[in-house]
Amino acid sequence: MPTGLTLNVTLLPERLRSAGYSTHMVGKWHLGNCAPEYLPHHRGFDTFLGYWCGQLEHYNHTVQDALDFWDGDRSLPELDGVYATSVFTDRAESIIKEHNASRPLFMYLSAQNPHAPLEVPSEYEQLYPATMNADRRIYSAMVTALDDSVGRVVQALKDAGLYSNSVILFVSDNGGSVFSNHGSRDGYGGNNYPLRGDKNTLWEGGTRTPAFIHSPLLERAGYVSHELIHITDWMPTLLRLAGASADGDPLDGFDQWPMLSAGQPSAHTEMVYNIDEKLPNAALRIGDMKLLWGDNSGSSDWYPVLEALPDSSDRAPASARRSVRSSLGSLGEYPVYLFNVTADPTERLDLSSLMPETVQAMLERLLELSKELVPADVPDPDPRGDPVDGVWTTGWCEPY
Repeated sequence: MPTGLTLNVTLLPERLRSAGYSTHMVGKWHLGNCAPEYLPHHRGFDTFLGYWCGQLEHYNHTVQDALDFWDGDRSLPELDGVYATSVFTDRAESIIKEHNASRPLFMYLSAQNPHAPLEVPSEYEQLYPATMNADRRIYSAMVTALDDSVGRVVQALKDAGLYSNSVILFVSDNGGSVFSNHGSRDGYGGNNYPLRGDKNTLWEGGTRTPAFIHSPLLERAGYVSHELIHITDWMPTLLRLAGASADGDPLDGFDQWPMLSAGQPSAHTEMVYNIDEKLPNAALRIGDMKLLWGDNSGSSDWYPVLEALPDSSDRAPASARRSVRSSLGSLGEYPVYLFNVTADPTERLDLSSLMPETVQAMLERLLELSKELVPADVPDPDPRGDPVDGVWTTGWCEPY
C-alpha cells in the first residue's frame, strides 16, 4: 500500500530521543514501508530488528513467500528456521546488556506471539494436552513462549542493574481472533469469552484488552484497576515519566500516571471506539454507558473457549439483536445499541429502548465528533510494492 504513518507528526520515540533517551524497536512495525522515511529506524528509533508487514511466518520469516525480516536496512535470510520470538528476545536482551547506563533507555518490543499463523516450538506445545482443540493448544503454547520471553527481558533488566528504575508496560492491540479453522495451522484459537464479539469488531471482545504496568516506581501496586484508559493515553503518560515535552502535536490522550501509580480516578470520561463512514458504524463511551450505531452485525455473538465447547458459539438471542433505529446525520438510519458496560461488560442487556434520552444525547455527541474525522488514508495496493527476488522492498512511493 503506497502510504504510511504520516510524517507530519512527531512520534513517541522521536520525542524521547530528543530528551536524551536511547531508543530501540524490536518486532512488528506495520505502519508503512513503501518509502525509507516511513521505516522505524527513520522515525525515532536508534535500532530496529523485526518485520514491516502485519504478520509473518514464525520460522522462515516470510509474507506471501517473500522475506520480511530486517536489522535496520539489512534483510536477514541467515536466520531462516529460527523462531521469531527467540530472535526478538535475544535482541532485547542484548540491547539491555549493552546499554550505556549513563543514558535512559526506551525499548518498544512488539511481539508477534500469539498472532497467526499458529506456530510454536514443540517443547511448548507438549506442555498442553493433545486432547485440547488443536488451534487452542498451539495458541496457548504460543502464549507460554511469550511469557518466557517477557521473563527473560525482566531478568535482563535486573542483571544489568536497570530494573529498580524501570517501568514495564504490557498491552494488547485488540481482542483475540476466536474463529478456528478446525486444526489448520492458519487457525486463530483466541478467546474473548465472556465478552461479546471478535477482533475487528466494536464489541467489548474486540476492544477491551488486558494490560499491566509493573514498576518499583509505582506508589501503589498489587491491585486491579477498572478505570477507563485508552491506548492514546500511553504517549502523554510515558512522556511525563521521562520528563520529555508533549508540546507541539495535539494529543487525544491524557497523562494517566496519577491513576496508574496512586489509584486516582481516570482522566478519561469519554472515549471514541471508532467512527467509520464507509461501513458505516461507530461506538462511543461516556461514563458507564456505551453506544453502538450502524452495522455491527458481524461476529456479534459470544464465543466460548474452544476446549470447553468445541466448534460452538453462544448465539445472541433475538431479544439481544433487536434495537432501536436512529439516524446519524446524513449517514442514514441504522440500529443502535446502548449498554452499561460497567454493570454489563458482556453487552447482553440492550438499554436503547429504555433510555431514549441517553441514546439521543450520545448520538448527538457522535455527530459532533464526526466533524473532526480525518479522511481515511487507504489507497489501493500498488504493484510497485510487490516483492523483488523473494524479498519485500522499500523506496517505491513518495512519502507525505
